[in-house]
Amino acid sequence: MVKIRRAYEVLFLGLFLFFLLITDLRYLRGWPVSLFLEATPLVAVATALTTHTIYRNLVWGLVIIAITMMLGRVWCNWMCPFGIMHHFFGWIGNRRNTKQMIEVNRYRKIYAIKYYILAAMLAMASLWMIPTAIDTPGQIISAYRSEEIKGSGLGRVFASVGTGIARSAEAHKPQQSTLQIGLLDPIALTVRSMTTSVLPTVHMATEGVYTEPREYWGAWIVGLIFIGFLVANWWIPRFFCRAICPLGALLGIFSRFSLWRIDRDPVRCTDCDLCIKSCEGASDPHADLRKSECFVCLNCIDDCPHDALSFRFLPRKASEVTLPQVGRRQMMLAGAFGLILFPMVRKSGGVKKNFNRAVIRPPGSVEEDEFLRRCIKCDQCIRVCPTNVLQPALFEGGLEGLWTPIMISKMGWCELNCTLCSQVCPTGAIREISIAEKLGAGPFESKGPIKTGTAFYNQGRCLPWAMDTSCVVCEEVCPVSPKAIFTRNVDVTDRWGATLQLKRPFIDPEKCIGCGICEHECPVKDDPAVYVTAIGETRSKERSLLLTLVEDDAQELVSV
Repeated sequence: MVKIRRAYEVLFLGLFLFFLLITDLRYLRGWPVSLFLEATPLVAVATALTTHTIYRNLVWGLVIIAITMMLGRVWCNWMCPFGIMHHFFGWIGNRRNTKQMIEVNRYRKIYAIKYYILAAMLAMASLWMIPTAIDTPGQIISAYRSEEIKGSGLGRVFASVGTGIARSAEAHKPQQSTLQIGLLDPIALTVRSMTTSVLPTVHMATEGVYTEPREYWGAWIVGLIFIGFLVANWWIPRFFCRAICPLGALLGIFSRFSLWRIDRDPVRCTDCDLCIKSCEGASDPHADLRKSECFVCLNCIDDCPHDALSFRFLPRKASEVTLPQVGRRQMMLAGAFGLILFPMVRKSGGVKKNFNRAVIRPPGSVEEDEFLRRCIKCDQCIRVCPTNVLQPALFEGGLEGLWTPIMISKMGWCELNCTLCSQVCPTGAIREISIAEKLGAGPFESKGPIKTGTAFYNQGRCLPWAMDTSCVVCEEVCPVSPKAIFTRNVDVTDRWGATLQLKRPFIDPEKCIGCGICEHECPVKDDPAVYVTAIGETRSKERSLLLTLVEDDAQELVSV
């Protein structure tokens, strides 16, 4: 069985790397390149809490949960790419003898930390439940008294209860939750690390990964975290999986229901403890098995010299520790920490009133609050972007927005005929759009193109404005038609008294879509004379630059 498991490890790691490769090459062609991200149960559970929906292919997460409830945490050791990497690094750095291996693989109390991390993250995704519970009785009474609810008796009561809960939840969902599981979800962490740090580093050495070199802001931070978790295996085997991984914690909770598990025959067992020597999960197979910690690696069965261990269907309950070894008070404190931390972070600004002008989201992104309730920081959109304009944010979007995608036009620009980022987003933070919708063509002509921001000029740095030097680069590269950048001829007198005719550029905010190519191509490279900000973006009418957009919406409402 161990050889079969290793074959599965090679298969799933190879499949994961294959999807990374074709995403890099933008050879999507219907390949499920986000399959591993969509199959993560933690993503399905957390996004269901924040958005009240299960988005698209996240139903695969339910399949993994079902498998866990039958066989235990097979995901962690058979299918998880990050877990397989930990296994490999642990094997490389192992210099311990048998006695040392037995001691290092015994269960430790620190392995309960992952459950507290899970509790804090799910609490941040669930804060909306508190105001919903407070407001629900009033909504139920209001629904019961309204004429919308038909019927009488218990039927009317039940209908009112359902309507009241739904109304209250929908009213309090905005601004009351945030999705932060992507910080430590193993698949999101691995894709993010590969995208922004590992593969660009490999390309520097081999020049064989990309057609053009990639650069990402803050890549060294992401890379050090990734490498740090891998190297930690040399001190504590599978440290991330055992102590940190919130997905492992979630699967550990569901594995309590598993029908198959490792079972020990106390008659044959001689208490030699050799079964612990290669135990990946520190699940104590030599005693009462900790079901929530067992990775189903099956190493213990191979290592037992007396055939005292087997993988059995419905073994005795008396020979297992069914629940995770966590304290109730500690779990409550972890949840309370999440509930308190999120409002403190949100109210520090960065999302609504005091939004950062540099937080320019990819085209197709939903409104910022909804975006933060959907984005898992996997950076899959950054990976597929052909021009390198998408970058992982640091703190431009506040602490909540760490490693979410933003457009930095000095690095690239948004290609006019590209919607790849919307095709690979696993959670709908960037909704899937067509080229026609992006450009405002065909059936979308009345709505106009999708705008990610608006360009402005710093006239003190612009060559024609400040230095009496001819330059029309920004106008030439502007891709929209008619161009959003136009020039006006002016006559100026230079310092020597000669008369010069210059073309000074201006922005038409109605035509500008915020693609950023003008900023990228501006010859003033250190701090471009033309720059793009998030104002005027289509996804938020609160950030409209032109009153005409708001007036058009008002007229539509009046006509309806």
